[in-house]
Amino acid sequence: MKFVPLYFFDFTEGELNGCDQFGTKLADVEAAAREAVSALANISKDVQKQYKDRIVALKVRDQSGETVLNVTLTLAVTWFPANEVESCEEATAEPVQRPGLSTGMGELTLAARGVSALA
Repeated sequence: MKFVPLYFFDFTEGELNGCDQFGTKLADVEAAAREAVSALANISKDVQKQYKDRIVALKVRDQSGETVLNVTLTLAVTWFPANEVESCEEATAEPVQRPGLSTGMGELTLAARGVSALA
C-alpha cells in the first residue's frame, strides 16, 4: 500500500489567521501547490470584500510540521476618474501581436491556456 502524505493549509489575511488542524491527503507537494492556488482563487471571489485590496496567503506544512510551500495572492483594485481612463482605441493605433495571443471581433483568447474573455 502506497503512503499518501498529509498536508496542512494555514490561512492568513491581514489580522485573520487560521491553522489547519486536520490536513488533506495529497499525492505530493505539486498537488498541494495546485490545491493552494485553487483555494486562493476561490477565496478571492468572496463577495463580502468585493473591490477592496486584499493579500491572502496559504502556508502549506507537511506531516512533520515543516513549511513546504507559501502561496500568496495579492488583489489590488485601482479606481480612476472617468476622464482619466484611456480606452483601448486611444492607447494604440496599431494592433499588437504576441505569440499565443490572438484578438478579433471583441474576443480575447489566450490559446496556450484555453482562456477566453469577451470584450
